[in-house]
Amino acid sequence: MKDSKVISDAVERALRRRQRRKVLFGATLVAILVVAFFLIRCGGGFGVGGKGGGGAGLGLGSGVQRATGPAPAPAIDAGVRCQVRVDAGGITVGERPATIPDVLAACATTAGADVVVTGDARQGLWDELRSALEAAGVEAFVRGGGVAAPVDAGT
Repeated sequence: MKDSKVISDAVERALRRRQRRKVLFGATLVAILVVAFFLIRCGGGFGVGGKGGGGAGLGLGSGVQRATGPAPAPAIDAGVRCQVRVDAGGITVGERPATIPDVLAACATTAGADVVVTGDARQGLWDELRSALEAAGVEAFVRGGGVAAPVDAGT
């Protein structure tokens, strides 16, 4: 009886070792597939190498770049139009406080005005500035100067 117990214990240990080897082989195979997927999908690495990428290259590359999407919109040159801001403190051109005649003088020689109207700006001041820009023929590109919808009193 003792021999059959020893034999059954040895068989049970052998089956457990075999099961562990199967699980370990399966886990290793899954890990290899995951790593292969990421290497194919993400390229040759994950960006944790020691190359640095500090931009100290010699500039001797071929200069050929692969297009990865649609071309970006051309950047607007901020120097072409004057920068105007209307807020609770009044009007500023660039970083300096200005009056409406100052705005017209600064923007008359440019291609237009980039106008930012903040939520705390006085509506009357913005209305005066808009009218003056239109009268002077200065094209204004406005951000934040939305016109409120008319209120219907139900009449």
